Amino acid sequence: MAGLRYKLQLHRHLGRTCVVKRRFRCDSPSMLLIRLTRGMAMAAVLLAGLSCTGSNEVDFNRDIRPILNERCVACHGGIRRQGDLNLLFRAEALLPGKSGKAAIVPFDAGASEVMQRVSHVSADERMPQENDPLTDKEVRLLGQWIDDGAPWDPHWAYVAPQNPEIPAVSDPSWPRKPLDTFILARIDEEGLTPSMQADCPTLLRRVSLDLVGLPPAAEHVLAACTNPDTVDYEAFVDNLLASPQFGERWASMWLDLARYADSKGYEKDIPRTIWRYRDWVIRAFNADMPFDQFTIEQLAGDLLPTPTEEQLVATAFHRNTMTNTEGGTDDEEFRVAAVIDRVNTTWEVWQGTSFGCVQCHGHPYDPFRHEDYYQFFAFFNNTEDWDQDNEMPTMPHFEDADREAGEALLAEIRELEDELRAAAAEQDVTAARRVWEDQLDDPEVVGQVPGRSQNEVRRIVAIPVEERDIGQEAFLNAIYAEITPDPRISDLRKVRGEKQQALAALEPVLTPIMRELPTRRQRSTYVFERGSFLLKGNAVTAGVPAALPEMPPETPRNRLGLAHWLVSMDNPLTARVMVNRFWEQLFGAGIVESLEDFGTQGEPPSHPELLDHLAITFMHKHNWSMKAIIKDIVTSATYRQSSAISRDLLERDPRNRLLARGPRFRLSAEQIRDQALAVSGLLSDRMYGPSVKPPQPDGLWQNPYDNTRWETSTDDDRYRRGLYTYWRRTVPYPSMATFDSPSREFCVSRRVRTNTPLQALVSLNDPVFVEAAQALARRMVDEATDPDPDVQLTTGYELALARSPAVNELASLRALYDKALDHYGASPDDAYAISGGYHSAELAATTVAANAILNLDAFVMKQ
Repeated sequence: MAGLRYKLQLHRHLGRTCVVKRRFRCDSPSMLLIRLTRGMAMAAVLLAGLSCTGSNEVDFNRDIRPILNERCVACHGGIRRQGDLNLLFRAEALLPGKSGKAAIVPFDAGASEVMQRVSHVSADERMPQENDPLTDKEVRLLGQWIDDGAPWDPHWAYVAPQNPEIPAVSDPSWPRKPLDTFILARIDEEGLTPSMQADCPTLLRRVSLDLVGLPPAAEHVLAACTNPDTVDYEAFVDNLLASPQFGERWASMWLDLARYADSKGYEKDIPRTIWRYRDWVIRAFNADMPFDQFTIEQLAGDLLPTPTEEQLVATAFHRNTMTNTEGGTDDEEFRVAAVIDRVNTTWEVWQGTSFGCVQCHGHPYDPFRHEDYYQFFAFFNNTEDWDQDNEMPTMPHFEDADREAGEALLAEIRELEDELRAAAAEQDVTAARRVWEDQLDDPEVVGQVPGRSQNEVRRIVAIPVEERDIGQEAFLNAIYAEITPDPRISDLRKVRGEKQQALAALEPVLTPIMRELPTRRQRSTYVFERGSFLLKGNAVTAGVPAALPEMPPETPRNRLGLAHWLVSMDNPLTARVMVNRFWEQLFGAGIVESLEDFGTQGEPPSHPELLDHLAITFMHKHNWSMKAIIKDIVTSATYRQSSAISRDLLERDPRNRLLARGPRFRLSAEQIRDQALAVSGLLSDRMYGPSVKPPQPDGLWQNPYDNTRWETSTDDDRYRRGLYTYWRRTVPYPSMATFDSPSREFCVSRRVRTNTPLQALVSLNDPVFVEAAQALARRMVDEATDPDPDVQLTTGYELALARSPAVNELASLRALYDKALDHYGASPDDAYAISGGYHSAELAATTVAANAILNLDAFVMKQ
């Protein structure tokens, strides 16, 4: 019964055709661009056949929540609460106000003050003030809803996924996977039919690009597709899933979420050595690490009982935050900024929720209170890292020759640190510290305090002793013990320093990692009034919002407990959010199109039962296996459809939200570059290691703060996959930025796809693409079975697209070739330059044709 009610709520929510003006959006500029460029056709498709007035029953999510969000919560919600009325929470909405009357009296609209105020004849008394009054229909809906008892149904995303029934469909032979039945049922409702299966070369190229980010070998596709009926498609998919390139393709998606970069950001944006985390992500995808383990190791690998080196490296996920080392900045301010980024990123990545809005006030539209933000903040507030150049704590990685010595030194240093902690715990410094506190006006005394702690020490000392909490007293004790240690502690520190110097002499790679502060130095967490770290309100402890399932009592209130809560089977969001990401990568848009916002102001799911089916399958049937759920999708009948579109389907579903055809959209920046290198034969298959620097225009890096220069990589490093390109936040690699790759200063759930003239300039003239065209031309000449230009052009087309050109396509290429041949025959110097150092007008003309092939829509698109 509960499942049926849930389905009905979703259908009613989708049935809302009313256009709602959104205010107080918390979107980034890129997300605003996505929203502003949406056409009304999407809404027409999603809501076709459903009506706001098709039923006498008033539904809260469909009919009432949009009214409250649009007309009421700006003044009576999470941002401002006039008259102490909060219409985001039912319990508070039922409380008596200043007048003594309740805003909402269930089953009695006449006694409810909200009804009196929205229908008042006086403009001074009527609500909403200073805005247009509610329409008669809106007033009528509110009254009927209150008379029905004012039921306050939770938003669909905050209800645990239900296992939906498999729907009946018109053609039971069409579905290949259970997910297909949900797609076909919706297509049936719209009176449409699915598209035929894509032709063999197109399908094999599509799935190869999706699973490994590279095109399949043309000769294999052409041979296999000679008799399409004999192609073992599932075996082809299995081989791709087992390929080491699988991890490279899917790591690109995850690194956008992790805001991975090779620099620290802000004004200086100096280098950061964190490429081992990128390599960990690739290996995790290739090993098909279950998503729950993938989550736990990144958020809390250091808190596992006996963490391995790789599990510690995984925690660099949250060390990708930016570091501001500009002179004169407040280290505590930017440490707090990093913690805030960790909170916001965790919610966007795993919960698909715009939780960042709650930093300054209650959420404008969703049931998250201002205090909820700082309870969650407390999970991340006790790590050892500060906004410092040295990026401590770090995990050293040694060359093979130094590994034994390095690991021995590490073990000795850890043992010394354990002894230091034990000695400090035994040291009773409270009485002596009271005297020291009185001397903190002396600059010499303050100067002894580590710079990162000076502001916090001053703040705590300003609090009367009797008002300090245990954590504040412990913090002062730890600082005092650090700067006035007993002789035993001094000796231990001296030995530790010598060992650390010996370790540094081995020049290990130092990867920033997460590590908790010792208990005695743990920070207290406070609500920041209006989001300012300088305005501390009430103290809070770690916890999760009441709108979501509670953490079990036995779960530790730290990052490890949080990670387990995120991937618990009771969490309604994590599995939905993740399968939605996979769907978006494969089809171009998520089932919930707003990947970053599953809240009440996000887009409703186009196929709600399908979303729940995939989430349940991901968790229970596949035990969080990412490869298994991806395989389910790419072997489905839905995925295998042709992307060709009829005029009728284009008019009815221009953005393919009904999925009555296959996916067709432009490839990512990395894929466009990688594919050009792959078909030309230049692509290096070397994996892992430090980031590389392929050619880019001179003069882009002009940083006055360091001597870092863009030293163009040589040998095969010049032709490695885009994933390994050095990523500097303030100066992203220009050709990939032109194709919409982000700066990675912050978490990005989905890239905006644009279509600009600059993109053609890059793919026609960028050195990487020119060299790829030259190499492809040489392949066309060498591998063609005949020197005839038509044969060579056909060979190039087949190498690029794994199919033969149509007659008109070959004719266009031949016309371009002939025109170029005439030019280069008369201009040998130009021929030498365009061909890459060959005195051949024919090769030069072939290079021009190869360049055109690499710029075809069919080449830069997945279809």
